[in-house]
Amino acid sequence: MKESERESQYQKVPTRELIKENIPEIPVSYGYGFRHVQVALLLLSLTVAYAARAHIGLTVVAMSKPPRNTSISNSSGPISASIYNNTVEYNNETLRSDINGTVSKIGKDDSIWNVYMTYEWPKSIQELILDSFFLGYFLMMFPTGMIAQRFGGKIPLQVCMLVNGVISIVTPFVAAWGGWKAVCCCRVIQGLSQAGVYPSIQTVLSKWAPASERGRFASYIYSGSTIGTVIAFQSSGALSSSKAGWPATFWLFGAVCIAAFILLTFFAAGSPTEHKKISEEEKTFILGRIDDGVKTRMATPWKQILLSKHVWGAFAVHVASGVCFVFFITQTPTYMFYILGFNIKNSGILSSLPYIASIILSVVYGIVSDYCTNRGIVSLKTARIACNSLAQIGPALCLVAVSFTENSALAVVLLVLGVGLLAGVHVGWMLNYIDLSPNFSGSLMALGNTLTSFTSLSQPILISNIVTDVRNRFQWRIMMFLMATIIFITNGIYASLISTDVQPWDQIESKVIVGTSTGGALSAKGLN
Repeated sequence: MKESERESQYQKVPTRELIKENIPEIPVSYGYGFRHVQVALLLLSLTVAYAARAHIGLTVVAMSKPPRNTSISNSSGPISASIYNNTVEYNNETLRSDINGTVSKIGKDDSIWNVYMTYEWPKSIQELILDSFFLGYFLMMFPTGMIAQRFGGKIPLQVCMLVNGVISIVTPFVAAWGGWKAVCCCRVIQGLSQAGVYPSIQTVLSKWAPASERGRFASYIYSGSTIGTVIAFQSSGALSSSKAGWPATFWLFGAVCIAAFILLTFFAAGSPTEHKKISEEEKTFILGRIDDGVKTRMATPWKQILLSKHVWGAFAVHVASGVCFVFFITQTPTYMFYILGFNIKNSGILSSLPYIASIILSVVYGIVSDYCTNRGIVSLKTARIACNSLAQIGPALCLVAVSFTENSALAVVLLVLGVGLLAGVHVGWMLNYIDLSPNFSGSLMALGNTLTSFTSLSQPILISNIVTDVRNRFQWRIMMFLMATIIFITNGIYASLISTDVQPWDQIESKVIVGTSTGGALSAKGLN
């Protein structure tokens, strides 16, 4: 072959320089765009999901009779009757007493389907109802995490919203028909459908969030768990003590879930490449040049993941913070009602105050973390350790302190501070999954949540054996000391094993396709 022919053939090879000339430069910054819409939808999804699951911590108190003899009276004096399910027979009429002691008549024909009745459910039964959600959550966490990793996060979020909407609406009727066992079944189904929420959000976030905005986006989105809890506690407390009754709480959140499903269907997208209206400039800003081609993802490297000490460090603190958060959600209303002496309505309002603080501090954590790391004030590793340690050690100390105080106002302040500080995990171990593996962060979240759900299944059993009397402050103190010890130990493990470097096993096979001057295409595999 002549020298000129060899030179001509060589010029047809797709060199890096040729590819770079055909790929647009990554914008230094980009203003508001469709990525913010996706962040808002993810925030909405997590908020609604948590509202649908968290309100039961207070609603179940309103659904249950207090563990003491109930005295019902009318204008002419006390009524002498035997009470069953808070209903009494008096003068051949069936009367019902609600959580405030208000007496109303129930017709003989529809008393079986009276959704407003309250039930003879002791603490052990209430714990089973609270725990049943995590049974479903545990069983489907890993499968739905794999679905989110393989097919994107939009579909699992849609399923969650639709299923939770329907189940919430029918739960009061199911309770009247089948009692606590039927309510447990409803909670299991809700847990099954919500198992994919966090893996789906993590998967979508890793695709839509540029590295420079990752901290604040994560803090905005993950604050939905606390926003949802605030809404749940406020609404369930107000509705349970109103004429609407506790069933209205289920109906309200059922309707909101269905509305969220509709919004996700029309406006959500799993990644920028799937969005039909996003501009090329914003897409390039989010994805960078490496994602302009067509990618074929490798199978999840489970062996390398399970052998990674950095991943196990994140798993340890993931489990501890998850169990701690579940403890706050499910037990705070009961503690405030029986130990601090607040009634149902005030318990809902005061139980939500810690989560209002968490919403505020979550945003602060994200903004400060991005500011410090983007400007080189601290390293990314130092920022992760600092935020996570503050989020773990702070709540642990508050739990210990609240168990010793008999001052209701001080106890509320400590609970507010503890749950507020807990928001730091949003830019701690949660984002550390994306640090370690942007491509498989959804799988890491799914596995971590599976371990957390399995551990959470044992929490109500532990609580019911330690807190045998919900009015015994000493028993609550033992439980809170135990929670604080677990938190301290796991945070130390995380701080000693953390890494913020992308791991070698986080690899993808990619095929970059760019146009040529003649309208054809050049292909290069594995170019960096």
